[in-house]
Parts: sequence; C-alpha cells; structure tokens
Amino acid sequence: MTTDTAPRPFRFGVNLTAASTRQAWLDKCRRAEALGYDLIVVPDHLGVLAPFPALVAAAAVTERPRLATYVLNSGFYNPVLLAREVLTTQLVTGGRLDVGLGAGHAKDEFDTAGIPWTSAGARVRRLAETVAELRRIIDDPSLLGWSRAVEPPRLIIGGHGDKVLRLAAAHADVVAFAGATAGTANLAGADAMAERVAFFEAAAGDRSASIERNILVQAVLVAADRQRAIDTLRRRAPHLPEAHDLQEVPTVLLGSPEDIAATLIARRERYGISSICVHEPAMAGFAPVIELLSGQ
Repeated sequence: MTTDTAPRPFRFGVNLTAASTRQAWLDKCRRAEALGYDLIVVPDHLGVLAPFPALVAAAAVTERPRLATYVLNSGFYNPVLLAREVLTTQLVTGGRLDVGLGAGHAKDEFDTAGIPWTSAGARVRRLAETVAELRRIIDDPSLLGWSRAVEPPRLIIGGHGDKVLRLAAAHADVVAFAGATAGTANLAGADAMAERVAFFEAAAGDRSASIERNILVQAVLVAADRQRAIDTLRRRAPHLPEAHDLQEVPTVLLGSPEDIAATLIARRERYGISSICVHEPAMAGFAPVIELLSGQ
C-alpha cells in the first residue's frame, strides 16, 4: 500500500445466495444485520436468487446495511434497461444500493442463457461499455424520462486482470479484488495480490486513495488452534494449491477471532483492503471478528 492517508474503517459484508421460502430469506437478512454486517451482497449466477428483487426484499426488513449486486455479469444486461433496474432499486431501498459489475467468467451460464460466449477481451469491452452507459444514465435520470431525483448508487467493479483493474481505477467507487484468476482453485498468494494492488494504484493515480478496496474471502475457518484450522481446511478443500502458505493467502482467513482480526489489520496495512466479504456459511462464525474490529 503506497498511500499516506489514514486507513479506512473496516466494513464487513456477507454474500447471501439462496433461501427456500420468502420468510427464510427475510430472516437471513435480519440476522446479517443483527450480527453487525455492513453489507448484504447477492451474486449474479443462474443457480441463485436474482439480485435486484432479493435486495429489495432485504431492504424492507433491514435499516443499516448497504445492499450490493456482487457482481452483475455485464454480458447478461442491456445497459439502458439495467439503468432502469438500478434507479428503481436505489429509490425503493432508500439509497442503500451499491452496483457491482464484472465481465462474467462462467461459460456454462452464458450457454444456458443463450448468450454468445466471447473472448475475455470482448467481455471486458462489454463491461466498459456497460459502465459508461450506466454512469451516463444514473448521473442524469432524465435521460430515461425520470423526473424524480435519485442519488447515484456507488459503483463496484470487480475482477483480477489488468483491463478490469484499469477500468475500476478510472470509474469505480469500490474496486473488488477477485483474489483469483478463475475461481477458488487459482487463489492468488500474498505477493501476487500485492502486485495486483500495486498495478491498480498505478492505474488509479490520484484517484487511488478515494476508491474503497474490497475482497471476497473464499474460505473462513474460525478455530482456537490455527494449525488445526489449516489442516482441516486442507482436508475440506483439497483443490487449494499446496504451494501456498494458507495463512498468507489474502482470500483465506484461519485461526481464532483474535488471530483473524490481527490478520485483517495487517492485510489492510499491506493492501489497503478495508471492505471484507465472506460467504454465507461463514456468516455466524465470522461475527466475533466483526465485534473485535467494529469502528477500527
């Protein structure tokens, strides 16, 4: 981390994906707020809940957390119609929406949706076009005929490669570091993450300090014995690269709540990452870490 500014306070999010009933979803969102989460985020995959209606429902039963698409597959959306969804959701959630956008990486989902699968470069160009059009409309809703004022939501751009990080450096309010090249089997190690952060900082220039940095933690194992936690995770997730020291992988958190809190403080110092999201199965177990770091 090369900036000289004071670190941003931590914010914590939980990535919620599914519920069997309406009540189960609402209860889950209420519990996330009660546990201290600052963000409720919903991914954009075909096998889980659709992001916008899920977030609108979450807003109806919570007051404090922000609500984020995390992240939308830009290839699935017409940018003008997406802008309408964004403006409507921002309005009915009381201005709590964060719009996360990415290029999409799952070919099978494109195939299922009947959308042509293109090269990585073409998908990133589509993302850039979507960002530009979405910004244009949400900054001036009258372009859609809206007469009411709507505060523009914050824009999250998520990814790992050079092109996406350059796009985030130029346009995002929040950059979401993927911490992997393609899913959890390719988790970036500590030095690789440092290189990605340095690349982003160089691309962002004077904007760097104003852009919040986020990461989705792929594995959380809270246990008093850190080595036992490492051994347990190796058994549960044998696909994780053997070459990595799991204690140093930025998308893995292991140990007691105190260990994990210290790790996050150290990583914030190194990478400038202050916004941490965990997957739904870790929601309750991670809560003691939030309590330790609240307000810091």
